[in-house]
Amino acid sequence: MLKSIVSRLWLSVVLVVVALLLVLGLLLSQLFDNFYFNLQAQNLIEQGQNLGKLVLSSPSDAELLRDLALVEDFLNANVVIMDKSGLIQSVSPGMMWMHRWGGQGRQRLTPPQAAAVLAGRTVVMRGYQPGVNATVLTVAVPIKVADEVVGAVYLYAPLAPITRTIAAVRRLILYGILVTLVVATVLAFFLSRRISRPLIHMERAAQAMAAGDFSPRVNVRTDDEVGRLGQALNHLAEELARTLDALGAERDQLASILGSMTDGVITFDAGGAVLIFNPPAASYLAPLTELTAGQKLGVDISLPELEEAFRQVVETGAVQGAEVTAGAKVLACRLAPLRDPRGTVRGVVCVLLDMTRERRLEEMRREFVANVSHELRTPLTYLQGYTEAILDGLAADPAEEKKYLKIILDETLRLRRLVSDLLDLSRIEARQLALEKGEVNLAELCREVAEKVRPLAEEKGIRLELNVPAALPAAWGNTDRLQQVLINLLDNALRHTRAGGKVEVTAEVQGEELAVSVRDTGPGIPPEDLPYIFERFYKVEKARTRTTAGTGIGLAIVKGLVEAHGGRVWVESTPGRGSVFTFTLPTAGRNIGADGEVNLE
Repeated sequence: MLKSIVSRLWLSVVLVVVALLLVLGLLLSQLFDNFYFNLQAQNLIEQGQNLGKLVLSSPSDAELLRDLALVEDFLNANVVIMDKSGLIQSVSPGMMWMHRWGGQGRQRLTPPQAAAVLAGRTVVMRGYQPGVNATVLTVAVPIKVADEVVGAVYLYAPLAPITRTIAAVRRLILYGILVTLVVATVLAFFLSRRISRPLIHMERAAQAMAAGDFSPRVNVRTDDEVGRLGQALNHLAEELARTLDALGAERDQLASILGSMTDGVITFDAGGAVLIFNPPAASYLAPLTELTAGQKLGVDISLPELEEAFRQVVETGAVQGAEVTAGAKVLACRLAPLRDPRGTVRGVVCVLLDMTRERRLEEMRREFVANVSHELRTPLTYLQGYTEAILDGLAADPAEEKKYLKIILDETLRLRRLVSDLLDLSRIEARQLALEKGEVNLAELCREVAEKVRPLAEEKGIRLELNVPAALPAAWGNTDRLQQVLINLLDNALRHTRAGGKVEVTAEVQGEELAVSVRDTGPGIPPEDLPYIFERFYKVEKARTRTTAGTGIGLAIVKGLVEAHGGRVWVESTPGRGSVFTFTLPTAGRNIGADGEVNLE
């Protein structure tokens, strides 16, 4: 209950009012108490002075005793007359017990204040009087004659009447306090409700803002501090809403930018924990870990080169680079520091670039140089050897010399084919390949190419099948170049198909295009090699054997020629089940590229 500001404010006001009323009641009670006692004492002092004059002027003791009796009845107070020796000279009827007559003489009155009274001072005191058996107010007034004290008058007034009056006054004060307390309690409750209501609304609005809802507003009705606080809270809500909207827009924009980037981005804190990352980064590091926020570099992500570069960035604040391997991917890492306003490195942003393609292309270029060198060296060796044999007259007869010349011719043709392929690839890459296009009977072209390569297939023990409908529409292209495409695909299939296998050529109509497929039963292509199979100089089979290896440019030429005809080429392969190479061509009805000049972009 006391957690509520209404109850605490109400209780505080009530406690303050109760404390004030109690203090005021005590003060008033003490004030009335002193007032009545002082009033009674002053009255008794005046009467005592008058009695002193009466004692001095009284002609006889009997007359004095009658006067004392009258005074006792009038004042409701007992009177004792004392001489200057402290002996009781006379008493009122109510104090006869104090006066003893006879041989014993008069009783001496020796209260503690007797000396002060006989010294000429008026004494007022209150206390219990044994003879009266009650609490009385005692007033002692000296009797003076020419400034000389000749005696004293003692007046004993019971306090019961005064006490009853004071008790009545105290009851009135208590009733007033109770009534005031009730009124103050009710007023304090409504006042606390009135004061705390806007504070409660502000608290609810603040709680809503803490929960992310900035729509509530405080209804400001006053222009005091509470009203200004409500206005400030409303302004704060508006500013926070605008700021969060701006931050949300920036966050969404940053997320869109990071999501659309092809490079991976990871942000680490100074301790190496992952803060944010984009999908490419998660994809790049998928072979190592399922990237999530909070993972630690060096604990959940094990990349020693990246860890060392991260440490250098944190320690030196300088941009660092590293190259790491994650599964089959080669990643170039660029790390830059994130600084706080004081210049301290509070985090590191790491950009991951997939360099796998570039590294593979570099490797393919190196392999191409080695392959071309091998391909050139072998025929040149044959040419040199057999030419020297003929020149040295090592041929035993014309038949053997003719055999040597036949080998020289074959190797020369092989060199010519290699050079022609290189020239074709160079023209395709330079977009300088001119094509004289026209209608091409694709079914007839497939049969002619199949017949050309059938002897090679039979020699290798491979079954070559042709499933091409005779009623295929005419394609639009260059007959010689399309023959080159099909021959390269069949040559590739025959080289990678073992004896007893099968190579199949199919063709069909797909919408406004013709699709030709070459299917083999070879070993297939690993998934990691599929994206690069049409790259120049790329070879799945790395061994350089004269039976299976090529220069690695045949499929690149296929891709360039197909795209020059406005078609597409792709491969589907499952390791152990062979591969299917498919390319498309526009039909003659579309009449694409009639001028014979092709732009390869």
